[in-house]
Amino acid sequence: MKRLLLPVLLLLTLGACQRDSDEDVVQPEDKDWYILTSPDNRAIQAVHGDIDGTLVITTNYKIYQTKDRGKTWSTANYTSNLGLFGFLQQQDTLLALNAQLGNASNSTVAYAAGPSHFSLDEGATWKPYRNWRWKVDWEPRIARNRVTSPAGTEYSIDYLLTPISPNSSSSYVETVGVKTSTGRSLSLPQQHQLTSLYMDAKSRLYVTGSAPVCGRGDKFAFCGEQNGTLYVSKSSQP
Repeated sequence: MKRLLLPVLLLLTLGACQRDSDEDVVQPEDKDWYILTSPDNRAIQAVHGDIDGTLVITTNYKIYQTKDRGKTWSTANYTSNLGLFGFLQQQDTLLALNAQLGNASNSTVAYAAGPSHFSLDEGATWKPYRNWRWKVDWEPRIARNRVTSPAGTEYSIDYLLTPISPNSSSSYVETVGVKTSTGRSLSLPQQHQLTSLYMDAKSRLYVTGSAPVCGRGDKFAFCGEQNGTLYVSKSSQP
């Protein structure tokens, strides 16, 4: 089995520098995407909600909520050393999932599973959740690296494996964008280590990931600040 080196794991070792503020944050502009920036210096692992209403994100060990498209963020009361990898809505309850299943880099589906906390107010406050079934049947779970639109088009994170040396069995795992089941590739304004995909009720695509990356492989480097990035498509089913 190949030993995969994940540059994105570097993000998980960084301290989370919270940036809650009442001051407006100027968001970058793009003709195709809304671009939101994480309030701390970790990659955004997952997102849930609607950019026109309430959005909730996790940067692995913290949960944040915004009601103004990322201009300001409020920190949820999630206090646990369990890392988070996804959200799942079940009726009026939002679940926070703290386990990963599958190996995204070998073209399979990667899942977030194992609900540990739940929220009844769109992610503002959280309480511990008990579900004794999930370790047996791995439910509930939700795909992290792909999503399917109501029209049946599948969007998935596109991975690139680069051997760390010519004869090495180990590889760097990098993400090169988003591809569709119809053969298209979606262009993002910058390169990132992408982490998850989500589609809201209006069929807009959400792409979460690290801060912009300006170096790859053994030259992996961020372009500047290390705060994660969230892209939201301005059109439905982009």
